[in-house]
Amino acid sequence: MDKSQHLLTNELDRLRQRIETEPSEVLEAAELCAVKANQILYPEGVIDSLIIISRCYWSLMDYRKGLKRIREAFNKLSQVENDDALPEILHIHALQYWGQAKYYSAQQFWIRSLEQSALVEQSEIQIESLIGLGNIWRVLGDYSLAQKTHELAVKVANNMRIDWLEGKARILLSWDHYLLGNYIDMLSILDGAEEALQYHHDSTWHAEIWDFRGLALLGLERLEDADKATKKAQKLVEQNDLVWMRAHSFVSRARVALLRKQPAKSAELLHAAESTATTFDDGELLSQIYYQQSRVAEEVGDYKIALDAFKKYRTHSTNMFREQTVREGNDKARASKRLLETRALKLINRIRGQHEYDPNKHMSQAVSENYWWEQLVLFKTQLKQSNYSVIVLHHSNSQCLDICMELAHTLCNQSDLLARLSPERLGVLIAEKGEQASTIHNVLSKMIEIYPWQRRGVEKELPKVKLYDILTFPFTLEQLEQKPLGFELESMTLEEGL
Repeated sequence: MDKSQHLLTNELDRLRQRIETEPSEVLEAAELCAVKANQILYPEGVIDSLIIISRCYWSLMDYRKGLKRIREAFNKLSQVENDDALPEILHIHALQYWGQAKYYSAQQFWIRSLEQSALVEQSEIQIESLIGLGNIWRVLGDYSLAQKTHELAVKVANNMRIDWLEGKARILLSWDHYLLGNYIDMLSILDGAEEALQYHHDSTWHAEIWDFRGLALLGLERLEDADKATKKAQKLVEQNDLVWMRAHSFVSRARVALLRKQPAKSAELLHAAESTATTFDDGELLSQIYYQQSRVAEEVGDYKIALDAFKKYRTHSTNMFREQTVREGNDKARASKRLLETRALKLINRIRGQHEYDPNKHMSQAVSENYWWEQLVLFKTQLKQSNYSVIVLHHSNSQCLDICMELAHTLCNQSDLLARLSPERLGVLIAEKGEQASTIHNVLSKMIEIYPWQRRGVEKELPKVKLYDILTFPFTLEQLEQKPLGFELESMTLEEGL
């Protein structure tokens, strides 16, 4: 790479960082970079410039121009020796189709992007593609599949320590839970999103967090709290001129007004939401607005307006599926869609297998419950020669114990064994006794105390961690659950002892 190419690459890197905050200015600068890259015969620079230009058009909601420029970038790929830019190019194609509400086309490109990003190990594009596919399934009404896909996006982002993408995925996961009626889960997910995004100053995401928090509180009939949350969202929208979020915040405020028996105010807010939403293509949002307008008009007894609004709602809802209906007009298209769905699910399951808990793959010292008890009895028969102690962790939340198993395994050596003794108990056989056993117990207790449980959606109550002498430890789970006295080396709970 010569000096002029190096300078251009640095300039493009700087422009990327400003796309979301200054899309118009970056667009103009990127156009000049594309011209310069062509002049110095630097095709990689042209491709990067076109990618930035297309992303700017996405931010400006000019999806048709954005699609045109990203197609130019795709055509330029034949002039370079590698496909490193291909996953992002495919992802941006999907974004532009998504913006135009062409969901089937967006789905095709996100599947291809998911495949390509896995091949070249581009984690960010992989997570973005999972988020996109989850959005597709949400819009098409498969809320359960959308939830599972967004949960996987959260898990991958968390494992890869990409905080901003974890926050983004959590926001969308909360929307899936809203549609499934899981309002309490929404609140904990949004708390995790706020923590993940605490150092990321994207005002749209912070406005979304407060907007969705308001919807969750509405679902729980906490009107005062919902009013405060939606006001906070609207304040962020107005302060930062968030065009896309403005319509969403108006809809949420309208829902609050309707539940507070203020139909006139609700109708006014929905009219403002409609005026904003019609400036860009969004069938999903417009259908929500018209549905709410129909409810408000019905509330005040204006049935003609209610009927007209409901007709618009039906029209927009139907339009969301138009492309799919056209493509499924014959058997070949139906088969194509089935193959596409299968391909997407295979990819998602393969990625899930790489990131989800698998005791056989990730935890070499994890054993079955029966084997654990067998070894316990064997060690107890050694009497004074036994060098083992037992740590038991107790909690009512099974997910919490899964995390505890991960933490406990990090302290195990080749002689230790751990197993799930019941849905509420985890047992660790450690090849230590006396002070060494107490040290391991204290270290594990401290790890559990400082672990960020809220990020994993677990309640604040911590698990109980107890250390036992193996010789006086009971022979069965039933005996253990009866909580007999006299065989604990360390009976204090984590809350009492730390």
